[in-house]
Amino acid sequence: MVLSGYQLIDFGDGRKLESLAGYVVDRPSPAAEGFLPTANRRMWLDADARYDSDQRIWEIRKPWPESISLEFGRVRLPFRATPFGHIGCFPEQLPNWRWLGETIAKLTDERLSAPRPLECLNLFAHTGGSTLALAARDAAVTHVDAAKPSVTAARQIAAENRLGEAKVRYLVEDAASYVAREVRRVRKYDLIVLDPPGYGHGPSGKTWRISRDLWPLLDDCLRLLPTFGAAMLVTGHSETPDQNEVADYLRQRITGAGQTIELATMANRLRIATGRSELIDLAGRRLDAGYFVRAIW
Repeated sequence: MVLSGYQLIDFGDGRKLESLAGYVVDRPSPAAEGFLPTANRRMWLDADARYDSDQRIWEIRKPWPESISLEFGRVRLPFRATPFGHIGCFPEQLPNWRWLGETIAKLTDERLSAPRPLECLNLFAHTGGSTLALAARDAAVTHVDAAKPSVTAARQIAAENRLGEAKVRYLVEDAASYVAREVRRVRKYDLIVLDPPGYGHGPSGKTWRISRDLWPLLDDCLRLLPTFGAAMLVTGHSETPDQNEVADYLRQRITGAGQTIELATMANRLRIATGRSELIDLAGRRLDAGYFVRAIW
């Protein structure tokens, strides 16, 4: 899967300088704290747009082009300035999108005796990069996010990619509440993606705290997955829990004491990989962009 249209130019002093298909933006990056920029200062001063986190506004010095986008495989994700300093998509997720595509292919091959679209659930789905990576591989995706503007944007982007309602169902929902209902309905999915924030609120005002709420959500997600031929991707930016804690929890829940024959089957097939997402600037320096946990069984 080839990515085009994005380049991290430089980072430091809590900010990063990026090229979005040639349009240069300067915006905050907590991961860039403690580093010094290496690029010529003039490159920073000449940025086409700069986000001010104190005033929560973009300073648009040159009109933001409507047509610029991030491209990977068959998918195009438009770059758009959001009120919170984001750019509409997350380029650091490319390796995870690639893994999702490869995993869908693997799970599909294992089920050739009963061919059907794989059922995928994308929680805290934002504007839908993972959703499109799955839908582009002919999976049926349920896209869940608590923010209506994000879901509206995701629906529009999917339509622009001709991957609309036929393959994706969009829901403005609290992720944990939705998953709990699916457990009661005895629903099953083949693959689940989660990108939980450290803190947030659902549509009804329900508070989410990752240190408290991630673990019961993971338990419910495991109940939605079969004991053979399934996968889960968890990504995040929190310091705690980190990727090792999440991986250890999944491993313990699947391989723990008192398991059934079905859980033993899962444990024997279980493969978990962890790591850090990152962006690489023009000087070859690596900027941390959160963790990932990939599980397949």
